Amino acid sequence: MLNPARRPCGSVNAIVLCGGKSSRMGFDKAFLKAGGKTLVERQLEALGGRFRKIILATNSPEKYRLPSRVEKVADGVPGLGPIGGLAAALERSDSKYNFTVACDMPFVSQDLAAYMAGSVKNGYQAVVPFYRGEYQPLCAVYSRDCLGEIREALARNRLKLVRLFSRLKVRKVSMRELKTFGDPEIYFRNINTPGDLRYLRSFER
Repeated sequence: MLNPARRPCGSVNAIVLCGGKSSRMGFDKAFLKAGGKTLVERQLEALGGRFRKIILATNSPEKYRLPSRVEKVADGVPGLGPIGGLAAALERSDSKYNFTVACDMPFVSQDLAAYMAGSVKNGYQAVVPFYRGEYQPLCAVYSRDCLGEIREALARNRLKLVRLFSRLKVRKVSMRELKTFGDPEIYFRNINTPGDLRYLRSFER
């Protein structure tokens, strides 16, 4: 029998957030290459076989030449960080539930994404990994039911996604669950600096 984590994710969409300023890297991280593929290409390849639709949220949609199955959406108000991109993508999505990941998290497990997408029940508005005492809001599932709280947060200039969770019904993905999909220290790693990029490229040798 097929492992439930390996099944396609039904009606759940995927959102890739590409709106970061990449200030520590010095240029747009989305176009960094490792193994001949950009970070965006790696994410689209990883998610494409699991999710029926992918939405790319970016401050600069004109920069991207993407397959027709990938939708691009611009932040409604640029410069608000991930919460702004998430708001725009949830507005566009035709699915209630959406697995969301930052483009600079290239090690995220496909099976973890599918597992979280399959955990949306009992009225949860978000499914979020909880690792070493902290939420991982840029690798999570969000319901469109969050939009009211997100709009209010934006209106009040509360731009940190983790501040939303006290106002939502959240299912925490525990450390025990996370470890079944590999080493969280690796798959929650962001590519923020040239050193991180060297780390990513070390996996291609």
